Amino acid sequence: MGLFLHYIKLAIRNMWRSKSQTLISMIGLALGLTCFSVAMLWLVYEMSFDSSYKNSKRMYVIAAKEGWPYYEYINSFYRPLTSKLKETFPEIVNATALYPLTSPQDREVNIDEMKIPASIIWADSSFCKMFDVRIIEGSSDFLIPGIQKIAITHEKARQIFGNENPIGKRINGNEEICAIVSGMSKRSNYSFDFIRPFPDSEKSFSKTVIELLPGINMESFKKKLSEYDPKIYRAKNLSIIPITKLHYTIPVNKTAIPFKIILIFAVCGLLIIISSLFNYLTLFVSRFSIRQKELSLRRVFGATGGSLQAMLSVEFMLTMLSAVALGWTLIQLLHNPFLKISAISMNMSAIYRELLMYAGSVILISLFLFRFMLFLFQRRSMDASIRRSNKNVIRKISVIAQLVISIGFVFCVSVMMKQMHFLQHGGVGFSYKNRGSLSGAWREEGFDGNVLMNKLKQFPEVVEVLDAERLINLVPQQVSGEGATYSWDDKPADIEYIDIEYMYVSPEYLAFYEFQLIAGEMLTNADPYSMVLLNESAVKAFGWHDPVGKTFKIGSGDVTVKGVVRDTNNKGPSLPVNPTYYYKATPSEFLNISDNHFAMFKYREGMWQSLKEKIEMMVKNDGLNINRFEIVNAEEKYDIYIKSEKVLLKLLYCVLAVCLLICVFGLVALVSQTCAERRKSIAIRKINGANIENILVMFAKEYLLLLTIGAAVAFTAGYFIMQRWLENYVRQTTIPLWMYVAIIFAMALVIVLCVGWQVYRVSVENPAKVIKSE
Repeated sequence: MGLFLHYIKLAIRNMWRSKSQTLISMIGLALGLTCFSVAMLWLVYEMSFDSSYKNSKRMYVIAAKEGWPYYEYINSFYRPLTSKLKETFPEIVNATALYPLTSPQDREVNIDEMKIPASIIWADSSFCKMFDVRIIEGSSDFLIPGIQKIAITHEKARQIFGNENPIGKRINGNEEICAIVSGMSKRSNYSFDFIRPFPDSEKSFSKTVIELLPGINMESFKKKLSEYDPKIYRAKNLSIIPITKLHYTIPVNKTAIPFKIILIFAVCGLLIIISSLFNYLTLFVSRFSIRQKELSLRRVFGATGGSLQAMLSVEFMLTMLSAVALGWTLIQLLHNPFLKISAISMNMSAIYRELLMYAGSVILISLFLFRFMLFLFQRRSMDASIRRSNKNVIRKISVIAQLVISIGFVFCVSVMMKQMHFLQHGGVGFSYKNRGSLSGAWREEGFDGNVLMNKLKQFPEVVEVLDAERLINLVPQQVSGEGATYSWDDKPADIEYIDIEYMYVSPEYLAFYEFQLIAGEMLTNADPYSMVLLNESAVKAFGWHDPVGKTFKIGSGDVTVKGVVRDTNNKGPSLPVNPTYYYKATPSEFLNISDNHFAMFKYREGMWQSLKEKIEMMVKNDGLNINRFEIVNAEEKYDIYIKSEKVLLKLLYCVLAVCLLICVFGLVALVSQTCAERRKSIAIRKINGANIENILVMFAKEYLLLLTIGAAVAFTAGYFIMQRWLENYVRQTTIPLWMYVAIIFAMALVIVLCVGWQVYRVSVENPAKVIKSE
């Protein structure tokens, strides 16, 4: 114990001796540990859903590619699909139908005229077996379709009824609690408080979970499943999703942060901790050269290799633990905004335990690497290692690594910012800024649309009003139509038909959203109903190079292309745009088009809130005979589509700031260390006639060469990564040359300031005093 305290005193003394480098290292490590720990916490949380069942690795959810382009997958089908799959495929050892109820009225139960929040799930007879749910007390009648029985979890029963036995109690007036069951982890897509049987109807929807036999050929099974047609609504091209991946493959909350964003954040956190650790270990090893005399004297006076390793390890651990304490303080300050973004549902004690576990893992791995490095030094002999380190290879590698990570982050974030700006300013094929609508409303008898138009025009915030009766919003798009054409000009022999969407428009509607014409002419009120506009995707699908004047058949009649407009990415910037034609509806069609829209309008910049309040007051108080309405802001709705990109940018801004701080700290510390080691060399150069400018140029050349190497590696890797990322978007921005030049110039300025300041301090010292002190 006394020896350990002695090592702590020596560690504190040595850390104080090089206090600037120690402080820089502690801050860098604290930032790295914070980013890495919260990133791993988020990643592991998302990947741990539905992983606690005994056969979870063999459990899959049945899904199908959605024909309508709003969602990538659907996983709700008519309930008979479950039994049909089990009967058809011998690879399926078990299957269950279930359906978590998510509507507001199904998120609560009524007990003794009290409404209590609760999660309810429909389930069949296989549910309990597959999900390890035990019946603690009561019967399994709650699994019989159509029966008015229900099961409650033990936890919910204690919460509602206390120590009173809930069996026989009624909820919602007519449902009898017949069993108490064990619950499931809240970290599940199917967590519940009550289990209710399915309605006695085959037309009820359910989600199907299957359990496969061990050792089956997955590719063969997937192929058989995709070719199977059970003749059930939307159950075609079936596929499977591992139940442990369902949470982030088909998220319940459509505005949730996509898993790929979380994965990017985790990778960034890993890069930061690697950068900060590499920086710290480099500084620690570099200080051996300055402590050469101290270490040699200790060996002369009998210190063993083990005792020196113990002394240095205590110093290393003390710095790491100080960094953990500082990082813990940062987490305390930032945990509320982090939990808001990540939507992690865990109590704080569990969160802190996991964070401490990740930080502890980093410390153990770092200690192992540190002891391994000391072991190598000891085998080569300390003096030989110190002389070898004078070549500055490790230090230069560290600087290059810092620059590669920093420049790479700056480049990637710059490209993402440019893509976001492109999406928000003309990259979506139409204009949605400062546009709104009064929609989703049903007219009462006596409603007069002209009165509504005139009242909207009187508001000073409103610039333009469009009588949008029976038109649909582009953002958010409600319902357009889809069909197919089997005949068109220059049709290739190997294509039978083309799926194509259609949308009713008017010339005023096209002008309101500022559709972007790229060929031909826009529709006018004088055009016949057989004139249409095509989007770019439709032109590509038809295989036309000069589409204006071409015809294709819709139903029993031919239509002629008058113009081509850019694709409108109104369903989200990363979703593909389907082939679409725009037409003016005939009077008979016009009567059949949805009549739940009143008006679209443009408003002045920055005046949305006041306009919204005035419209609400108008609808409620001016006797317009509207019984239900929705005021929609197109800009707010489109922002939901790009929420994940915005969150990614926020996360990357934080990571970028941390990375740049670590880079600056690392450069300052490394240059300071280099200057301390080369004080005598600089003094001799000054005695031989070198001035301050010569010394600054000498260091500048060295570090600018390292910058060139780091930039080359970072730009190459960053370009490859960003090209893959941009492929997720239908419309992509360019990566101009000026971006590379600006980033190099900015990083060169950072290096000049960091290096120049440190070198200048050493270069102005009196060379005679330096040589005497050395």
